[in-house]
Amino acid sequence: MNELISLIKQSSLFSSLSVEEIGEIRDLFASITFDTDDVIFNEGDPVAGLYIVVTGDILIYRHMGGGERELKHLSSGEVFGEMGTLTEAQRSATAKATCASECLEVSKENFNLILDNYRKVERQIMKTLIDRLKSTEENANHYILQAYKSLLLSLSSLAESRDNETGGHLHRVQGYCRLLAAKLATQQQFSEQVNEHFVESIHTVAPMHDIGKVGVPDAILQKPGKLTPEEFAVMQNHSKIGGDIFTKVLKEIAFPTFEMGRNLAQHHHERYDGNGYPDKLAGEAIPLEARIMALADVYDALLSKRVYKPAFTHEKACEIIQEGRGTQFDPLLTDLMMAHIGEFEAIYKQHTGNCNLLGEESQEPVREQDSS
Repeated sequence: MNELISLIKQSSLFSSLSVEEIGEIRDLFASITFDTDDVIFNEGDPVAGLYIVVTGDILIYRHMGGGERELKHLSSGEVFGEMGTLTEAQRSATAKATCASECLEVSKENFNLILDNYRKVERQIMKTLIDRLKSTEENANHYILQAYKSLLLSLSSLAESRDNETGGHLHRVQGYCRLLAAKLATQQQFSEQVNEHFVESIHTVAPMHDIGKVGVPDAILQKPGKLTPEEFAVMQNHSKIGGDIFTKVLKEIAFPTFEMGRNLAQHHHERYDGNGYPDKLAGEAIPLEARIMALADVYDALLSKRVYKPAFTHEKACEIIQEGRGTQFDPLLTDLMMAHIGEFEAIYKQHTGNCNLLGEESQEPVREQDSS
């Protein structure tokens, strides 16, 4: 008897009750045993009550697409079936014993008696449900984010494939952005804005910075020579197209990471001095994530071979970056990048099959639309 009272008290719903109070309601709990593969209730069944696992293992699952999707396994002290008992809805999942198991059952009627006599159980239920909701939301966001990461990388690869780029470029830019953001997080003035979520979000959406190139004709994207003013105007429009793509997505899914994606796509060609495009933003009016991307994108463009130029040496790339300090690039970010340039170089080498770091220095300037 004492063991069952201890078990009831350790369960999430009844932990607020004293041992004496649980002793008063002990008779409202019925002990039921199940053999292996016994179904306790089926998805869609009317609700009869809730259960606390005493011994064994209880599998909760749903029928999906002709198969079964496991949701969780429950062991001693864990509660199940309480949601339906509270809402009087049908069972939302199936519960099955995976081995010989024992549970304590509380019928709906007896549970209502407990609620009527012990108001603190209601408060405990509210806390338990809030905690469960938070956990469910966090888990859902994790899986959603993983799915979005895969989707974003796939879409980014599609856009880059039309621009004679490789998957290495996408991974390098991701790495540069995360590295620079992580270094920025150590700076006191950015400690609140640049947190772990910021760092991981910019890593997630970084490959989408040029998604707007899907709206630029191949003849312009792959032209080996200098673009005409008219062609350059069309090329510049890819930033606006990219921003519009994310704006449409945000109308359907208000996901904070996508807001960062829009800022990256639309503003990574802005210049710190206000002479960039498409909106001629200047200084800190440019979103921080876009200022980070500006450096990451140019650094990789300078080191990479393009249809209109060979690769620059690492030394020349760094020289060009430093020349743009305070005009093209945020000076603080530029200094931070240069202070850790060896780590950026390591990322380049890691994701480059044919390393260009020791290649011949190109005398051709990097094309504006691919470098700012």
